Order: sequence, then structure tokens, then C-alpha cells
Amino acid sequence: MAVELLVMRHAKSDWGDPGLPDVQRPLAARGHRAAMRMASWLQDEGIEPVRILSSAAVRTRETVAHLVDELGLDAAAVEFRDDLYLAGAWDWIDALRLETAPLVLICGHNPGFDDLVEWLSAEPPPYNDDGKLMTTAAIARLQFDGGWSDLGPTSGRLAALVRPREL
Repeated sequence: MAVELLVMRHAKSDWGDPGLPDVQRPLAARGHRAAMRMASWLQDEGIEPVRILSSAAVRTRETVAHLVDELGLDAAAVEFRDDLYLAGAWDWIDALRLETAPLVLICGHNPGFDDLVEWLSAEPPPYNDDGKLMTTAAIARLQFDGGWSDLGPTSGRLAALVRPREL
């Protein structure tokens, strides 16, 4: 069984309230626009996640809400998990190995997502001109010949890495 993974970093967060705990920071106006732009890209490409697994942070919840709204996804297919807040690559691998859906989107944070995309990609992923990989709201599309239990180093083909500013 072949599976496909969409790795989406949350969109740009709002730093306007310095007293707000990090996990509670919402999206900035720019973040809302970027999340909608990426949802439109998924729609234009005909990519519809069957399942979404996400950090429970406010900014990831708001990013995912744009995807659900724009793509008309079933909100019941979304799972927000406290343990995935600022999760590392290995935490995401452990979570993904339990999945059964053929197309899963995960939404979370860096540096874990940079590490995850680099580890899974058979070829070196492209960095932007600023030397960044998973910029805010970026989506990496990885395809695997095996199932979720077969995830390993360089086991995925990076079919696309799309950043909002590049659309």
C-alpha cells in the first residue's frame, strides 16, 4: 500500500502580546492569508487529505481550520494532540506509524518539521533564498511506496515543497 504525507508548518503567528504563552499565540493577519492561499493550492492540485493530525497549539488549530473550511473536509477527520506541540521528528514518525489513511496531512512546528522532511526525503529538499526549508505555511508533499509502518530515512519521494510566497 502506497501512502502520501503532507507536512504543513503552521502559518505566521501573531507576536503582538508578549505575555501570551507560546502555545496560545494565534495567527497574524498574514498567517490567515497564507493558510487560505495554501488551502487554495491544495484545492487547485486536487489534493484532499483523508486525515489531519495536528499540534493542539492555537496557531496550528487556526491553520487547520482554513484547510477544513476551504477544502470542505470532514472536521471529524482532524485530531489535535497536546503531545505534538513542538514535537520532534521522531514524535511525528511514531504518530504516523499508527495511521491507516492513505493521505495524511500533519500540521506542526519547526525545528521538528525541518528535521522530518530532511530525514524522510530521498533527495535533498530545496531551501529558499534565505536558507530556510519549512517556512511558515509551507507544505512538503512526500510519497512513499510502502505503508506508514515502513517510514524510514530517505524512504519518501519529495513530490513538491510549496511556500506561500512562491505562489
